[in-house]
Amino acid sequence: MARSSLRRRTACPHGVRRPITAVTAASLAAGALTLLAPIAVAAPCDPWPPAGAGAGSGSLSGSLGGSAPEPATPWANGERGYIPVLQGRTTTVELLTGPTSPNDTVDRFGITGTDLGILWDNGDSARPQVMMALGDTMGDCTAPDDEWRSNILFRSDDRTLTDGMRVTDAPMERPGMAKSILPRTGQPGETTVIPTAGVEVGGTQYLRYMSVERWGDPGEWTTNYSALARSTDNGENWRPVRGTARRGTAPMPLPADLGAESTTHVAGQMSAFVKHDGFVYEYLTPSGRSGSARLARVPEAQIEEMAAYRFWDGSDWVVDHRDAVPVLGAPNGTSVSELSVSWSEHLGRFIALYNNRANNIVMSQAATPWGPWSGEDILLSYQHVPTLYGAFVHPWSPAVETRGEDLYFTMSTWDAYNVFLMRTDLTQIPTRTLPDARARMQTSDDSWTRNTPDPADTGETVLVDRLPIPEA
Repeated sequence: MARSSLRRRTACPHGVRRPITAVTAASLAAGALTLLAPIAVAAPCDPWPPAGAGAGSGSLSGSLGGSAPEPATPWANGERGYIPVLQGRTTTVELLTGPTSPNDTVDRFGITGTDLGILWDNGDSARPQVMMALGDTMGDCTAPDDEWRSNILFRSDDRTLTDGMRVTDAPMERPGMAKSILPRTGQPGETTVIPTAGVEVGGTQYLRYMSVERWGDPGEWTTNYSALARSTDNGENWRPVRGTARRGTAPMPLPADLGAESTTHVAGQMSAFVKHDGFVYEYLTPSGRSGSARLARVPEAQIEEMAAYRFWDGSDWVVDHRDAVPVLGAPNGTSVSELSVSWSEHLGRFIALYNNRANNIVMSQAATPWGPWSGEDILLSYQHVPTLYGAFVHPWSPAVETRGEDLYFTMSTWDAYNVFLMRTDLTQIPTRTLPDARARMQTSDDSWTRNTPDPADTGETVLVDRLPIPEA
């Protein structure tokens, strides 16, 4: 997802030369591995530092209202970098993609760098799998066009997440090279095509994706449209769904296979899906990392029918998307970036993971998909990993499927430009009491609405060490 509008190459890309890696076997065995470095301003085949302040979409710093932070890892000074080892609330399980990853994505899939890692269950009782959609992906940076693919898909059968997540396979264009499942159109005015959300309905896999016109200042980009794509063969092949395009602000004509636009809906360019009581709920955010989330829903069987979508106006479901009100972000005085929503059996509530205005990965809770959503609990602090972005819940987490305590999610970092599997112990999250709407008098319990302190400040998460990243 972190791609500059200008193609830049270097003979020794930072994603290959100094890759991020899983921690040492001793650290893994001790459960100490935690995070590795961060977001996506530079892709693996780009020189470091990125050319210009607006080198890519991955940096959140541009939307924070302050100057860009110093990079958490080392490409600027030629050092190999390090893995921050954390103890406490959140730890890193492993590096999922890139050089030295246990998934061997370089040799198996031609992937030295990629990001996002959007997860959902394929819904197949005969062969259950977790699907993982990734954004802009690079391979051999000495090859023509850096072996750049706008998006790829992994499938995983692995239910034992304590020791990482093994990738089973991927749709392939040839041996050793995963294919782009939603290729760029090649039309002028389209830089790339990025998946933003996935869901299974009735045995069919669906992706919401956005067509990016250009990357702007850090954390900002413009889109031509967002649309649905469908796969009926477990993600092997995808086709855009006609009539599902929501126009963005850029003028590129829609591809012919999408037909006429559904609507001009610039606040609905990026999405998160969750299924509940026969509906698919879709959380909608605008392009970039400084917006808030609005909510739509549609009966599962009508997911391809844009006229069947209804929008939450604060008290009811209405036809006009312009009447939708923010449910996450604006009500809490923050922004919502790369949102992921899931039900948690552990909490007995819905949970939302996203990057907030301070560039922390945070979690909010709600009893219903429309809220009210709680204040924020920081799962991973900007202070520990300044270049993190994108937190997508693993649907087979014990805290999602059962009453288990562990919540697993993917996270990307821009200087590493790869994806990590993270774990948070939800028993270390403060208890929140949902206010009783029938109460006649307010109580002094503000546990539902307040934002809890940063665990980096309280010591609930501690930076223990910085492990040098081994050579590939």
